[in-house]
Amino acid sequence: MGGGDGRRIDAFVSYSRAADSRLAPSIQRGLARLAKKWYRTRALNVFRDQTDLSASHALGASIERALADARFFVLLASPAAAESKWVAKEIEFWQRNRTSDTFLVALTDGTIRWDDEAGDFDWSVTDALPRSLSGYFEAEPLWQDLTWSRDADRLSLWHAGFRDAVATLAAPIHGSSKRALDNAEVKEHRALLLVGALATALILTLAVSFGIQYWFATAERDRANANARDATVMSAIQRAQVELADAETGYDVSAYRRLMAARSLAGRPSVEGAAYDAALDAAYSRPNLLRVTEVDSGPDSRAAMTVDGGRVAFGGKEQPTLWSPGTGRPSGPALEAAESTDSKALALAFSRDGKRLAAAYEAAVVLWDVASGKKINEFATDRRTTTSLALSPDGTTVAVAGGGLRIWDAGSGRRIGEPLGVTGDRVVFSPDGRKLAFDALNNGGSEVHVRGVGAEGAGEVVIPYPHDVISGIAFTPDTDALAVGTEDGGLRLWDPDSGAAAGRAMSGHQGAIRAIAFAAGGSRIATAGADRTIRQWNAETGSPIGFPLTGHAGPVDFIAFSRGGSELVSLGEDATLRRWDAGNALLRTGPDDASAPDALAVAPRGAKVAVGGREGVRVFNQETGVQVAALDLPQGVLSLSYSPDGTSLLIVSADALRLWEEGAEVRTVTLDSSVGPVAGAAFMPHGRQIVVGSYAGKLLFEDLDDEATGTPGASIDITCAARHLAVSQDGMQVAYACDDTGGVADAEAGRVRTFEAEDRVSALVISPDGRTLILGTLDGTLWRLEHGAEALVGVGVHRGAVRSVAYGPDGRWFASAGEDGSVVVHPHGAREISARIPAHTGPVEAVAFSRDGSRLISLGADKAARVWHVFRDPPGDLCERITYNMSESDWKKWISDSFGYRDQCAGKPRAHG
Repeated sequence: MGGGDGRRIDAFVSYSRAADSRLAPSIQRGLARLAKKWYRTRALNVFRDQTDLSASHALGASIERALADARFFVLLASPAAAESKWVAKEIEFWQRNRTSDTFLVALTDGTIRWDDEAGDFDWSVTDALPRSLSGYFEAEPLWQDLTWSRDADRLSLWHAGFRDAVATLAAPIHGSSKRALDNAEVKEHRALLLVGALATALILTLAVSFGIQYWFATAERDRANANARDATVMSAIQRAQVELADAETGYDVSAYRRLMAARSLAGRPSVEGAAYDAALDAAYSRPNLLRVTEVDSGPDSRAAMTVDGGRVAFGGKEQPTLWSPGTGRPSGPALEAAESTDSKALALAFSRDGKRLAAAYEAAVVLWDVASGKKINEFATDRRTTTSLALSPDGTTVAVAGGGLRIWDAGSGRRIGEPLGVTGDRVVFSPDGRKLAFDALNNGGSEVHVRGVGAEGAGEVVIPYPHDVISGIAFTPDTDALAVGTEDGGLRLWDPDSGAAAGRAMSGHQGAIRAIAFAAGGSRIATAGADRTIRQWNAETGSPIGFPLTGHAGPVDFIAFSRGGSELVSLGEDATLRRWDAGNALLRTGPDDASAPDALAVAPRGAKVAVGGREGVRVFNQETGVQVAALDLPQGVLSLSYSPDGTSLLIVSADALRLWEEGAEVRTVTLDSSVGPVAGAAFMPHGRQIVVGSYAGKLLFEDLDDEATGTPGASIDITCAARHLAVSQDGMQVAYACDDTGGVADAEAGRVRTFEAEDRVSALVISPDGRTLILGTLDGTLWRLEHGAEALVGVGVHRGAVRSVAYGPDGRWFASAGEDGSVVVHPHGAREISARIPAHTGPVEAVAFSRDGSRLISLGADKAARVWHVFRDPPGDLCERITYNMSESDWKKWISDSFGYRDQCAGKPRAHG
């Protein structure tokens, strides 16, 4: 770890005061305070010229002394810093005296892009770094994206996103992994609270610890090989975590190989646990990414994708080949050779049903039958420029854009009509084959033309974009609307018959929209951008669905929904095909002026999610984010529970217990007057039975179908008001918590086993097998009580209160939601292993699993509910993101030349080299 209070400077922060005078002090404080030992004033000595130079010092000499004493250089990169002569001088000094592995970058404004082929930054795009850094780095340096922080207020380590960014920068300075740094921070926070009371015990513990360490040091002489292996494993893990630290670096495949190599080498249980932990973290570092396929498409090749993403074609100088994104390998028959071998393929296109493939060459168009690979036709065309090719849905008509728009009959090769002298790059057919849409430049702007297919092009409609350049066009599946994307990242739907806007403008991409796709039915839109992200939109409202999907190392050129709409397939310029879980809906839980939500329930059947707050209940479709019901309840909502069949919703309010059944009005549930006010309630797992916790200190069991509801029923005395309730999967046990006490009641025998927590209980859940009780408390600790155990066992997880805990239906995983804005996923039975997801910009109020356990829903105080893919086998999931095991030469270079090669993923071929 870093020196902290020593005289040497750990990090020198270089920045433009004009651009980052507000952000730089926050980064300095964050680096100095993160993982600070309780007995030290700071964790790292961080130099920043505005705070560390007195008025009497000569600026140049003082800075040079600070640079000479510093171990690491942290550049706050921005266009202003790139132009600053003082920043340039500081960088020049560092380049003369230090190696590039001590140079860290935090991007605060502008753009940084690395060119892997050139082994340097792409200076045609990069504007946040000075050109003097060209050639300084052998590989892309660690850099952290902080451009979002310009719009954030009161940045500190309590801000989850800022703390994660600071930890990424601090890890190499400390010589530690980010997870170890995070664990150290939590432990030091707790040590500070206990240091006074444990001072004497600490001295004794340290004495014993020193003795044990000495004993181990002597014994470890006979285990040098095991230590070296452990060090190799941890080094590989740390490097992989650095590569994954930024969501857009594109190094994820390399990082996955490193992690799986580390796991293959791990021997001791503790190291094996660290490797599994790192694999779990890595799986969730790219939320919803299911598979990565590295494709060998050849240099300067062209590509096409079927509308359902089920097949991809690549072609260039070589004959086009077919690939399957599902298997990650070439698929289908070899295509019959074309006679037009004197030029490369300029554009490729599939028919809508995927049964035909067309390729445009310099002076010819070739069509193949995809199932047989047989050539259907090859006909001569003009020698005009070709940038885009479209094949009609039935495969009978070909349209080519580039040097004007030209249309041919695919069967006869006869041109249909005269070429249109438009200067555009895109052309698409409507799904019904009756319309053709293409773009054209016009007086500094651009426009979209929509016309009927035929020689006359009847009924042409022009949609003007006087100030934008069009970058993507796509029809809805029913041809009722046309989606148009622009170079500035804008997206809008238009009526193709009238040219009128058909919805509000959408924006989010930081650059051109390269591709547009619609889910079946047209309710969802997916866009792929030059900014390397994939985004989803609600076609009806224009609102974003879910979070941007990141991982591609370059612009994303193709995007498609799978047939059922549950997955997305993307193809990027980084030569990777990626499959994503498309069910990452972001649900806006209410209008902007509504209060933050408090309660969450997921229907056991179907895709409904209910969210409760002070104004009432909103019910959403979790796949699309569309609100399907609104229940106005001025009394507010404390908790929600769905019936086993998903048709009834139990609502606990401050004044009453209510029930909502689909198609009916909300009604009040009448209970026996002796029960008193309701503190909590939940459905039992069978029928329409419920359990109610009352302020009168009782657990009451009621059957909502019983005509006698409202008369005294079965009850268990618990002597406190049970605000939190959890029911085992078989309904035999009911757990409850009041303040810092609670218990587990046997619903059949009426016996109660009580417990006492060290802080107020804020959440609880029972494992599906009924043998484990998980409690969350206000101090951020998760407590575990096993069946037959006498004592609770706690692990600090969150900074701030635990707001919710939930088990997956198979009991293998549980999740916790915290006041710190994170959701943490835990394997059942592994106390120290977990994956942290920075889920929301404020506290996470609730978390729940879907019925099949494949998805996790989180509810935030930021008025959003998010849906996350659950990775059930992290090592196996990472192997789905690896096409090849690393080569033996790469193993020696990146892992170890002392330990023999091991395959990272069984069944995967080895890369050559």
